[in-house]
Amino acid sequence: MQKLFMLLVFLAAGSFLVWDRMNPRHDDVAPPPPPAAAPAQLPVSVFSAREIKKIRLSLQDADPGVRWAAIQLLFNIRDPEISPIIERMLTEDPDPEVRLKIVALFKNQEGLARLGPLVRGLSDIDKDVRLASLKALGEIGDPSVSTWITALLRDVEPDVRIEALRTLGLFQDKRKAEFKSLAEKLRKDYEEAVRRAASRR
Repeated sequence: MQKLFMLLVFLAAGSFLVWDRMNPRHDDVAPPPPPAAAPAQLPVSVFSAREIKKIRLSLQDADPGVRWAAIQLLFNIRDPEISPIIERMLTEDPDPEVRLKIVALFKNQEGLARLGPLVRGLSDIDKDVRLASLKALGEIGDPSVSTWITALLRDVEPDVRIEALRTLGLFQDKRKAEFKSLAEKLRKDYEEAVRRAASRR
């Protein structure tokens, strides 16, 4: 009986091995490679040079809303001439609301190139534009413009003089924080050098 059982087990195992070789499992086969990605295409410019020229002409429109919409559109499509255009409009546009919006546009840009136009905004005839320029320069926190801000301590508007003092205070606080950070780094470097010297003895 035991021999019969062993024979049955042997035959079952042999049958399974034969069947397994004749029917390979599909999960052992590597999946096909993913389809090749389509080559990245450069974005196509939506506006032709002629259309961009027409948009620039809208900057001379009598309606300030049209002028501001043109500025925004040129800024968003990265018109190569947008920087000199908005710098000029910051000093020449007759509507203070448009000039205020241009100050906000410069404030949100990156790099030192934004400082020049914002400094020019400090001499605007409209008090709100001067205040907005001051606040923008205070948020940027570059003390290199302190000379122009100090000049506003003699402004005819008390609000502007107060904001100038506040902005200069921000610069002073920033310098103190930078000095404290530098002093802390020098102290740590000195202590580390002393420890290394002591360990060599």
